[in-house]
Amino acid sequence: MSDASFLDTGVVLGFCFRDDSHHHRCRQYLDNNGFALFVSDHVVSEYLNREPNLAEEIADGIFNHIDRLRDSEFEGQLDSMDTSRIRQDLIAGHNVAGTTLHSFYRDEVPNYIQFDDLIRRLRDLARDIEQNAIENREDLMDQAEVWERDEDYSEIDGELSEIPWDDRRICLDAHDVAEVTDYLTELATTNPTDLVDNGYRALILEETSLEDVVSLANRS
Repeated sequence: MSDASFLDTGVVLGFCFRDDSHHHRCRQYLDNNGFALFVSDHVVSEYLNREPNLAEEIADGIFNHIDRLRDSEFEGQLDSMDTSRIRQDLIAGHNVAGTTLHSFYRDEVPNYIQFDDLIRRLRDLARDIEQNAIENREDLMDQAEVWERDEDYSEIDGELSEIPWDDRRICLDAHDVAEVTDYLTELATTNPTDLVDNGYRALILEETSLEDVVSLANRS
């Protein structure tokens, strides 16, 4: 059994953003295992580049929902039947903020609420998206060690050449953790297409010192 996990960028995104399709599995994985956590400097850089844009996309999803509410028949005091109808009819299935919106209506909206108060709370919810992601990221980084690899492992790199470079680099970084620390290390990913499927997992385990490659992808 592994006692350390190396996380790819998708796992960090999945942990930090509730609306990420892999969030539940990433959160469950990280909350239920007591192993040492590692991320590479490249993963941190990729995540920080994507965090503000993803937060803006989710906030825009909430503002889109607000626009649909303003164009609807709802007004004045709303009761639980009204907010139930709003959840069913006015949260578009493709809305990137769908998980946050459904959780908001389920957990934070009282049985009776004024329409204008609901709009205000939704606007606050949109403004808090990036800050919530930042707090989740800081919580995760308090637990993880940022790893910088010095060795190039050119021979292993060559054996893994059919794997795309960004994913291959993650494999080499995780392999370096296993080599340097002597931890039984697994690689956690939300990208099984390039790291698990089609024999890639077997190839990685054969050519590196990794104990396992674990997919946290939600394929449903």
